[in-house]
Amino acid sequence: MIAELHGVVAQQREESMVVLVDGTGLGLDVVAPARALAEPGTSVHLVTSLRMGTDGAFLAGFETAEELRVFEALLGVNGVGPRTAVRVLSTHPARRIFEALDQEDPKPFRAVTGIGAKTANRIILELRGKLVPEDRAPGQAPADAAAQEALDALLGLGYSRAEATVALNQTVGGDLPVEARIAAALRDLGRGGRQPGGAR
Repeated sequence: MIAELHGVVAQQREESMVVLVDGTGLGLDVVAPARALAEPGTSVHLVTSLRMGTDGAFLAGFETAEELRVFEALLGVNGVGPRTAVRVLSTHPARRIFEALDQEDPKPFRAVTGIGAKTANRIILELRGKLVPEDRAPGQAPADAAAQEALDALLGLGYSRAEATVALNQTVGGDLPVEARIAAALRDLGRGGRQPGGAR
């Protein structure tokens, strides 16, 4: 498996590049920010994902591990293939994708070539609360006792751990008492249309 590579850009293409590594030219689909900074002759260091499909091998390259994590999560959604997942990250940075998921906003996904309304809504449904920034990953333990108590309260109300954790991470910081954290988290959950038990 090719997990990362370090080489010199040999060719630039519309959505890909060829990187020369120890005398071998490897073709990769690369997200737009990395392509924009990598002119032929430039040294690049990319984290990669190699996928095998019916039409052969597909090698994708990313500047950061976070981009790779988003790419792999998108591949878990029915109807999103590797080229489409790369286009999502070429159209929007990872942070914008997290925001769209939090806000249940399918428009950024529908702006990507190859993604229609049905697939955009499926991405929201399947990844909201699961695909979040590393600093507030689902299931991550709260950093203080007040946050833990608030989490326990939301779980007791019937919210999932992922939903409760994401909502509470909007309130972490300062010296908010438990009641204030719970109230703020419930407001966040209410904006997302979430009800205990996953109902809407």
